[in-house]
Amino acid sequence: MTLHEAIEQVLQNAEKPLFSKDIADIINNQKLYIRKDGLPVSASQITTRANNYSKLFTRETGKIKLVKDDIVSLKFQHYRNKLAHESNAIRTYGRANKIDVLVHALEELLNEDNYQFAYNTFSEPNFKYADRNNQPREKLLVAYKLCDWFFKQSNKHSLRLNDKLISVISGFSWFSENDNAIETYFEGYNDFLLKIAADNKGATFSIKSEHNPNLFNDFEYDNQINRIVSKLIDRGNFAYMMSQATTTGIFIPPFSRSAARNSRGEFDQILSKLQNNHNDLDKAILIVPSGVLSSQVPFNKGARELIINSGALDTVIAFPNGMFENTAINISMLIFDFNNRDNQVFFLDASNILKDDMSKVIKTMNNKRYVRDVSRTVTYQDLFHYDLNPKRYVIDIDDIDVKSGHKLYHVGQLLEQRKFGARFRNKNSLYVGGEYKLIKTGDIDKNGLYFEPKDNMLGIDHDEIQNIDKHLVKGGVVLSAFNKKIKASVLPNDISFALGQNVYWLKFYDNEVLDEYAARELTQPYVTKQVEYYSKGATIARLSIRDLMEIQIQVPSLEEQKNILFKEFRKSEKPSQGESITSQEQDFIKTLKHTLKQPLSGLGNDFSSLKSFLNKKIKAKNTIENNETIVPIFDTDTPEQIEIHTLKNTLERMERAVTDMDYILEQAIKIISISEPIKESIQLKKFLQNIASEYPQIQFKITGREVEFLADRKQLRILMHNFISNAVKHGFKNNIEEPTIWLEIKPKDTISFQLSIRNNGLGLPPEFTVQDFLAKGSSIRSDVGSGFGGFLIGLILKKHRGKIELIKNEGFGILPHNVEFLITLPK
Repeated sequence: MTLHEAIEQVLQNAEKPLFSKDIADIINNQKLYIRKDGLPVSASQITTRANNYSKLFTRETGKIKLVKDDIVSLKFQHYRNKLAHESNAIRTYGRANKIDVLVHALEELLNEDNYQFAYNTFSEPNFKYADRNNQPREKLLVAYKLCDWFFKQSNKHSLRLNDKLISVISGFSWFSENDNAIETYFEGYNDFLLKIAADNKGATFSIKSEHNPNLFNDFEYDNQINRIVSKLIDRGNFAYMMSQATTTGIFIPPFSRSAARNSRGEFDQILSKLQNNHNDLDKAILIVPSGVLSSQVPFNKGARELIINSGALDTVIAFPNGMFENTAINISMLIFDFNNRDNQVFFLDASNILKDDMSKVIKTMNNKRYVRDVSRTVTYQDLFHYDLNPKRYVIDIDDIDVKSGHKLYHVGQLLEQRKFGARFRNKNSLYVGGEYKLIKTGDIDKNGLYFEPKDNMLGIDHDEIQNIDKHLVKGGVVLSAFNKKIKASVLPNDISFALGQNVYWLKFYDNEVLDEYAARELTQPYVTKQVEYYSKGATIARLSIRDLMEIQIQVPSLEEQKNILFKEFRKSEKPSQGESITSQEQDFIKTLKHTLKQPLSGLGNDFSSLKSFLNKKIKAKNTIENNETIVPIFDTDTPEQIEIHTLKNTLERMERAVTDMDYILEQAIKIISISEPIKESIQLKKFLQNIASEYPQIQFKITGREVEFLADRKQLRILMHNFISNAVKHGFKNNIEEPTIWLEIKPKDTISFQLSIRNNGLGLPPEFTVQDFLAKGSSIRSDVGSGFGGFLIGLILKKHRGKIELIKNEGFGILPHNVEFLITLPK
C-alpha cells in the first residue's frame, strides 16, 4: 500500500475530514504504511503527499478531505442515519424487526438508480460517464459498510469475519484475474462478499444461490439478507459474464456450537461436498479452528485423511488470533484447487511473523514463496501422519547452531523425574496460608531464575492432598508452557510446594545438568522456536508434557555450565551512570546530618556555657578550679546534675564530641570511598578466620564448607568489622561472661551461598527492622550509635548484589545465640 492509498483508506473509514497529525497517528498505529528508514510517518509528510494528489484530496478548514470517494461516505452516512433512527423506533420489538430495517435499507440501495447514485459532485467534466462501470462498485462498498456497522451495533455476539481475513480472501489472485462464481456455506451473513467483489475491480462476480442450500442459517431473514447481497453483487457487474467462470466454494463450519446442533454432521456435509461434488467447483476455501489440523480425535484424523486423499489440497494457512470478531479461536484456512492436482501443498504460518501486515500473507500465498520458518512447499509423501499444522513443515527445529563443547540432548534424556500439576477436586481446600503454597502458571516469573514465593499465594494443607507424591515437589525446575513460550524457575531445596494445573516440574540428573542452567536454556530463542513448533490449541497454544520431552537443548560440561551462569549474572553488574544526586546519596547526606546533629548541639551548648564562665572569672580576677561548675547551681540540683556541669567534665565532654565528630567523618569517608567493587577471588572461610584473629576477647566458631567467590576484599573487611563492632558495642555491652560469635557458611544454589552471623549478646528489641537499620543505621532511638554501621553494611551488600535478612526464632532464649543475621551473596 502506498502512502496516498493509506491516507485514502483512513479518510474513508473515518467518514469525515481529519487533521494531518490524526491521519499520521492512525497510519502508524495500524501500520498501513512503513517508511524505508523505519521512522514513523509525520504530519508534514501527510500534508505534502495530500498536496501532490489534488485529484484525491482537498482542504476543508485546515483538515484533509476526500474528493472523489465522498460519494461512498455520504451515501453510507445517509443510510446509517436512517437505520439508526428506525432501529431506535422499534428497539423493543426484537431481532426480526431490527433485521427487517436492514433488509429494507439494502433493498432501497439495490433499487436506487446507478446514474442517480453517482450524482455529479466531481470537479472533472464527464466523470460520471467515464467511470460509469465503477459506480456499482461504490454501491457495493456502501452496502458492505452499512451491514458491517449494523451488525456490530445490533448483535455483539454474531460470528463475523475480521477485515484482515476478508482482505486475505479478497487478495487471492484468481479473484482478480477471472470471472467468478461463488458458493457459500456459512452460518452467518454473506455481506463480506460485497467487499471482495468491490476490491477486485477488474473481475466479475456472481453468487450461485441456486446451488447454495444455506446449510447453517436457521432464520428466513438471514437468507433474505444473503439473497439481497447476491443481487447487489450480480448487478454490480456490467461486463459480460463468461460461461466458463471460476467457481469458488467458501466453507465456514459453525464455530458457536449448541446442544441442539450436530456440528459434526454439518462438517460431514462439507466433507461430502468437497469429496464428491468437486466437479461443481474449481476452487474451495475451508476455514476451521487451528486445533483440528493436528488433533488426535478420531473424527478429526479421519477428516484430514479424506482431505489429503482427495489430492486437491493446495494451500494451508495458519492465522493469528482475532480473524473472527467476538471470538478468540485461532483459525486456519485450507485452499483446494480441483483443476491442478500437482501432489504438493503450500504451508504458510501467518500466526506470528506476518500478523501485522496481511498484504505479506497475500503476496506470499499467491507467489508460493519460500520464507524461512514461515512458508514452504511440501509433497504429499512428506506429510506427517496426516498432520496439517503449518508449523510442522515451515519451522526447521533441527536448524540449531550447536556451540563448541556443547551436545544436543532431548529434555527427556536428561530427566531423573517429572511431574505435572492437576486441578484439585475440592477448591475450598485452597486458601492463603495453607501448609504448602500452590504454584500456578501466573506465579512463575519469566524474568526470575529462582522462584520467589509470595505471601498471598494460595496454599493447601497436608491432609487435604490425596496423592502426595503426585502433587508435592521441592528443588528442581518448575515451568509453564503457554502461548508458544516457556517460563521456568528453580525451586528452593528446603521448601515443598504443591503443583497447580498446567504446571510442569522437572528434576534433572545433577551429574548432567544444573537446574539453573536448564531453566535458563529453556528460554533461549532456539528453544522457543521448538516450542512454537510443538504447541497446539485452538484458543490458547500450549505445550504438552509429551512434546516437552522432545525439545532439544544444548548442554556443555558442568564446569562450563557454572561459568556461563556466572558470566550471565555478572554481565548485569554495571555501574550506574549520570551526574545527578541519587537516592542513595541523599540517604547518606541525611544520615550524616542526623549523626552530626547530637555532638554539634552538645558542643555548641558547652562552648556557650564555658564562654560565660570564663568571662565572669576574668572580670572578677578569680582563680579556676577543676571541680567548679561553669553554670549557676540551684538548691534543687542533685550531686549528679552538679557533677555534669563541672569544668573538668565539660572539657572532657567537649573533647569526646570532637572525637565523635572525627569518627563520624572517618565513617563518612569510608562510605564515599565505597565505589564499584574491585573484585578478586576470596576463600571465605580463611578470610573469616583472619578477621576473627583480630578480636582475641571474643570467641569465634566458624563452620561450613569453604566457598570461593568474587568480592572486594577491602569492602568485605569493612562489612564484617561493622557486624562485629555492633555486637561488641550493643550486644556485649553488659560484660557477657563468654561473648561468642558464630559464623556459618551455608550452600544455597549454584550461583550463590549464605553466611549466618549469630551472637549470644542481648536480643534485639521487637521494633528493630532490617529495613530501617540499613537505611538509617539504626531503628531504635534509645541506642542510635553513630548511625553508619547499618548504612555501610547495606551499601556494601548492594554493591555486591547481596541480601540480608533478620532471622526471628521463637527458640531465642533457649538457643545459645540470641541474634542471627543471614547474608546471601553471589559466588
